[in-house]
Amino acid sequence: MNTNSDFLSPSDEQLRSLLRESRPAADLPAGFANAVWRRLDLAESAVNAPLPVDWLDQAVAWLLRPRLALAAAAALMLIGATLGAREGMGLSQQAAQARYLAAVSPLTANP
Repeated sequence: MNTNSDFLSPSDEQLRSLLRESRPAADLPAGFANAVWRRLDLAESAVNAPLPVDWLDQAVAWLLRPRLALAAAAALMLIGATLGAREGMGLSQQAAQARYLAAVSPLTANP
């Protein structure tokens, strides 16, 4: 069974010096910084790589950018709503014409 006297307090100077000595100080290999910069340059060049040659791939890559994808989705929704409203107005006009013809036609029975 452990008692409180078995533990060292965190303010004990011996404990602090042991902890400082036990901390490994790893030396970086030669050329480490150059390798890091080379990898960063490669990653940056991959981001700035030219788009694919195929026009469809270019269009998809262009539209999949977050800002452009949001704008394209909003534009498609606006176009869809406009076309839907236009089609609805056309159908309602046709229905109104049919009701008018039915109302004034001498061949149909008026209630």
